[in-house]
Amino acid sequence: MRSCARRLCVVTVLITVAVPVSATNPIFLTIAVNDTFVSPSFTAACGFEVSITEVGILKAKVFADDAGSIVREIDTQPGFVTEFSSSESGKSFAYPFSTVFHFDYVNGTTPGVPVLVTATGLMDKVPGMSADAGRVTYGSATVLFVDPSGVPIVDFGEPTAINGRANDLGALVAAGCAALAP
Repeated sequence: MRSCARRLCVVTVLITVAVPVSATNPIFLTIAVNDTFVSPSFTAACGFEVSITEVGILKAKVFADDAGSIVREIDTQPGFVTEFSSSESGKSFAYPFSTVFHFDYVNGTTPGVPVLVTATGLMDKVPGMSADAGRVTYGSATVLFVDPSGVPIVDFGEPTAINGRANDLGALVAAGCAALAP
């Protein structure tokens, strides 16, 4: 819940295939994801290799004003599942990644301008701990660049407000490692 670094990559893949947007017709994008990768941060924290598998659909709805400038975006992941696993122990755990991301481009989409990003829903669920869920605001998010299709790619930065349930990141990682330990 505290960091969207991994999710930022997933969302970036989703929105980089966009086409120009019109004020009357928002663009709807749908991407199927089935990807497994080794997590450097979990592997380092656990002391054994930890893989993350992401499977599901990513959807984005991008809105523009009358001038054609992107003003907001909503990203969802219906049916999306995130699984952590260890080949060494043969153990795994999974949870639905059902976070909705709201992007408000109130200052435009020029690289470096601020963006208000709000994430709502289930963020993380590790065995032995309550789920991270609620509303997270990234009030220091900024546009990194605009892709060739004209869609902004955003750096979330650190959360500026959390409403709901948020576990301590260290405790979350420790519980995840314990659940996967050989």
